[in-house]
Amino acid sequence: MISHVLRNSLISIGCGFLVEYAGIFLGEDFLHDFLKHNLVTILIALMAINATTMGVVLTKVRDMVDKKGAGGECFKETRQQMLLAMKEQVCLIILAIFFLILQSSSFVSKQNDLLVVINSFVLAVFVYGLMVLYDTAKGVLIIVDFEG
Repeated sequence: MISHVLRNSLISIGCGFLVEYAGIFLGEDFLHDFLKHNLVTILIALMAINATTMGVVLTKVRDMVDKKGAGGECFKETRQQMLLAMKEQVCLIILAIFFLILQSSSFVSKQNDLLVVINSFVLAVFVYGLMVLYDTAKGVLIIVDFEG
């Protein structure tokens, strides 16, 4: 699980820096303004979507286990991954608030290099949130395709 979180973190941070430098190169501010006003709301909405989806998936898993009798252990890892996803999303919301506060502070706004790093981390939080949503979608497809 830790390796999964670390891998996703590194990918997100890398994507955050790439998008930030692409934005600097193109002279665009749209994404910063959009995320400044909407990131926390987006992350909470993604968490709600994932929680609802997980509820549906767990109901389907319970039905499959009840029909087959034993076999609940088959989905123990699935349950652990779903719990991890919820923990990740709560952490992402906290990180988003933290980085957005830093981003809007007067000290950071005067430090161009530091602002680039903070902006990159704001973008990384957004990318990580999308990756969690993607993982949930993959989990749904695994359950749908399960033959048991």
